[in-house]
Amino acid sequence: MTILRRDRLFRRTQRDNIVLSGKRLLIVEDEFIIALDLQRVVEEAGARQSVLARNYEEVTALGGRLSDFDLAIVSVPRPHTADGEIAGRLAAAGVAIVVCTGSPGALSDTPLAEAEIVDKPFSDEELLAACERALGAR
Repeated sequence: MTILRRDRLFRRTQRDNIVLSGKRLLIVEDEFIIALDLQRVVEEAGARQSVLARNYEEVTALGGRLSDFDLAIVSVPRPHTADGEIAGRLAAAGVAIVVCTGSPGALSDTPLAEAEIVDKPFSDEELLAACERALGAR
């Protein structure tokens, strides 16, 4: 199948549709439009469920349900804020983590350094490849 997106053609393969097949994802992104785009990508890749959270408080509100997720995609605009605490909670719950950031070097001395990191801006394919690596390492 070929789809038109951002004035470029992308060829979707059968593999793209199974990368996240049946997986439950948490998307932590404070920009709603970006969160919806991430949700579209993971659902096209076969995710069974994707839940959006805008910040640390909303992740905390999920409480004991964090272990229900297979993977979390966490946008990190400021590495030395509560984002590190989010990663710690998710890792403790056994959730694989993909971090999306424009400052990958700033993550080296944070709990996020152990996660799969995607440098912004990134393509759908780069995100899905990072998701696959994160799930494989879990």
